[in-house]
Amino acid sequence: MRETATPQLAYERLHPDVPEVAFLASDCLPGRSPLSRCGECAEACPVDALQAARGTLSLADTCLRCGQCAAACPTGALRVSGFPRSETLDGPVEDSAAELPVECWRVPREAMDSGSLRVPCLAGLDSGTLAELSALRDAPLVLVNRGWCESCPAGGKTAPMAASVAVAASALESAGAPPQRWPRVEDRPLPARRAASKSIPLPECETRLGRRELFRQMAGRSAGGALGGAGLDSPAEGAAETRPLVDKIAALPRQRLSRAVQTFANTVPASLSPRLGMDESRCCNQRVCASLCPTGALRVVNDGNGSGLDFDPADCIACELCVRVCPERALELAPRDGVSGPLIRHAHQYCRECRAFCPGNREEGLCASCAKKYGLLADGGYELLFGKPAEHPRDDAVAPGRDETSPGRAGTGPREELKGVEENL
Repeated sequence: MRETATPQLAYERLHPDVPEVAFLASDCLPGRSPLSRCGECAEACPVDALQAARGTLSLADTCLRCGQCAAACPTGALRVSGFPRSETLDGPVEDSAAELPVECWRVPREAMDSGSLRVPCLAGLDSGTLAELSALRDAPLVLVNRGWCESCPAGGKTAPMAASVAVAASALESAGAPPQRWPRVEDRPLPARRAASKSIPLPECETRLGRRELFRQMAGRSAGGALGGAGLDSPAEGAAETRPLVDKIAALPRQRLSRAVQTFANTVPASLSPRLGMDESRCCNQRVCASLCPTGALRVVNDGNGSGLDFDPADCIACELCVRVCPERALELAPRDGVSGPLIRHAHQYCRECRAFCPGNREEGLCASCAKKYGLLADGGYELLFGKPAEHPRDDAVAPGRDETSPGRAGTGPREELKGVEENL
């Protein structure tokens, strides 16, 4: 799966004094739907500088610029400068047989290899970036642990980067990549007194590399614009450009991971493929789930077999929004063993009551609206209104109050009586 070209979108600065952190509101899950419960970015912030509420983000000036919020964001709605971006790399790189050490900005240059890649914080590298950059090399990325993370404000534990490295390595292993292509963490302790600062230095303290030199270190060749250097690509301050809900999110972290594993396998391994289960007896084909799916992993399909849904686990970010919005509670998400293809098909039919087109496998032959009306008038409710029991639609295709030759002519069935009550109300 390759990323398709998308319009240039403007990121906004979350704080005027922290230009290194930028936000794209149109790709934020809670910003697109209040039903989303995503708060991964705020939970990942080690100093609680990022607050998420009602689809908006606010950033305090205590931000460390560590990038852990961006690494945790499932859609790429957050971007922090100083970290590599691999979207434009489309093939193996040259001169990549040697391992590439990755160091944080706190490590002084004289204490590290001259060809090392420097990033603000090792924990700010997401698993998709680690996997893809490893897949494009003949030797792995080596995240060098100097033993300072536990005392660093951006760390707080022994090796905060280990989780992302483990996910990336597991993904490549599942795809059949040889061990020498997996990223890894390697302990190379240094005395704490050698650290350049107690926390992540400000960007102006980090010597900026030219694009050519930075890319040569990272990929072994020169190319313009493939990687983000020490400065963000001119984030625009103010409101971000909005996009209609029908537009789908690229979900860059997921795409990076998919591209990495597809270097070695034709399909995404089962361990990385969320599975969406469907209770066909409950689904009414209302398609709310597909309408709100942020990445397009769930799609509406109309074909010769009827109408329904297709599912592609390669695009699924397991946000579970589809599960929560399904009116019939017919969906269930599992973390693995997903299969791409048709999820459900409903035969084309017409409601026996109102004769409206009603795609769905409903045994009673009623559309959702008519079925709801009869459900509300059950247990004597209809009789209280009209003084007689409700007459349910006959088993044939003709609705009550209509004759077979003129299915569109109004009669005196329950539907017409209900309509009269509604008009009087």
